[in-house]
Amino acid sequence: MITSYMRFGLVDLAMDIFDRMPEKNCVSYNALLAGFCQNGEGFRALGLFCKMVKEGIELSDFTLTSVVNACGLIMDCKISEQVHGFVLKSYFDLDDCTKSALLDMCTRCDRMNDAEKMFDQLRLNQSNLINFTSLICGYARFAQPEKAISLVCQWQNEEYNFMDEIALASILGICGALGFQKFGQQIHSYALKYGFLSDIRLGNAIISMYFKCGDMEKAIKCFNVMPAHDTVSWNSLLAGHILHRHGEEALAVWGRMQKAGLHPDTITCVLIISAYRHTNSNLVSHCRAFFLTMKSIYHVEPNSEHYACMVGVLGYWGLLEEAEDIINKMPFEPSASVWRAMLDSCRLHLNATIGKRAAKKILAMEPQDPSTYILKSNLYSASGRWHCSELVREEMRERGFQKIPGRSWIIHHNEVHSFFARDESHSLSKDIYSALEILFFECSKAGYVPDSSFVLHDVEEHQKKNFLLYHSGKLAATFGLLMTRPGKPVRVMKNILLCGDCHTFLKYVSTVTKREIHVRDASGFHYFSNGKCSCKDYW
Repeated sequence: MITSYMRFGLVDLAMDIFDRMPEKNCVSYNALLAGFCQNGEGFRALGLFCKMVKEGIELSDFTLTSVVNACGLIMDCKISEQVHGFVLKSYFDLDDCTKSALLDMCTRCDRMNDAEKMFDQLRLNQSNLINFTSLICGYARFAQPEKAISLVCQWQNEEYNFMDEIALASILGICGALGFQKFGQQIHSYALKYGFLSDIRLGNAIISMYFKCGDMEKAIKCFNVMPAHDTVSWNSLLAGHILHRHGEEALAVWGRMQKAGLHPDTITCVLIISAYRHTNSNLVSHCRAFFLTMKSIYHVEPNSEHYACMVGVLGYWGLLEEAEDIINKMPFEPSASVWRAMLDSCRLHLNATIGKRAAKKILAMEPQDPSTYILKSNLYSASGRWHCSELVREEMRERGFQKIPGRSWIIHHNEVHSFFARDESHSLSKDIYSALEILFFECSKAGYVPDSSFVLHDVEEHQKKNFLLYHSGKLAATFGLLMTRPGKPVRVMKNILLCGDCHTFLKYVSTVTKREIHVRDASGFHYFSNGKCSCKDYW
């Protein structure tokens, strides 16, 4: 009865049955323990396990596997280490199922070094491929895509190199994050060969991989040949068009959804609102209408993400006062994401007055967020208060906060070539730097002038130009120009937004080299060609 209730998600009824049992044994506790895990109740499972230990209830391999799974649900590193230590100390001869659960727990609790050690110690065969899948998912979860790709390549040389749908979907997600289309196509072919394409989740992952790699045409084709679609499929297609700044195409997909009688979910509504940012200002009224009728027509209660998107659309089209008015009239307290959308709009339109108000709100709401410290430091730097800026950065160092460094990369010969600002670690750094200086000279002759306002450090003007010249995006684009054949576009990926100076520089580079440069940053794709960008200088 306990097991059956748990399978249907009736946790309270299962608990009631357990409490009313006149006698309980290890099997009774294990049924409840596994049920908690099945229903995502990690802390309740952990509490029950502690009770079992305290009361001297027999602990079986099934018990250990369940409590380890509970730690994976909680995703707390310290708790997982304590349970891991208890299991190893109390039981010397663990079965394969418990070992696999321990490995999976480590990948969920950001203990990837421990997971790797365990993976190396386990003998892989056709029956325990779950360990390979767990490690791949862990790499994907904690942003270690290069290690995931390396593991897959190593795995392909093994005798048992079969991959299931979950592993394939995770690998495709990694390929999309990296922009590694060639490898993603190989995984797509593997899925086709072994008959996995009927799995909707895998089909959705394939769509996502292609549009993140810049190939929207293939993403659409994959969507069209899927035997069935769910809401995630449609959302993936919407997200792809938005990443490529195809607002009207995204709205056309929404029209198809309506004709098919599909109702939008919370994510769909976010994407539809975002699409209006990439249409034209005449359609803002339609965006307002959709936002206002989300609850009454589509039964979707607007949350902070919806408000942030709406603020972003209005701000994008220069309606800053209206955007701020919407924030002030929100039925609940605005989140930091809403104010960040407002601040981003102020950056776009150089509105310092509203921008300062937005920045103050963010600083008050997220004082412990490292990005807030960076924002505060940059505000001081932009106003020339260098001493205050340095004090903020010193406080960051004392608290152990670190800014996520800007990183740009290019896929060349099936390898990821990464660059950071003023990075000299690449084996071809001398050639890259020499070529970049030539590009700088040619672009300057064509009219490019470095914008030193993007250097938020108290240094001399010539030093500011030096800072600007060696940004990661410029290094990656230069490497791409050196290594790709003439006529082929250079494809650069970034983990943050392009700064305004890099954006201007790459427009000039596309003119002087007569080459297309494609950049995917945090806002979407930029296609530079003949001195122009597809984003029309708004991103």
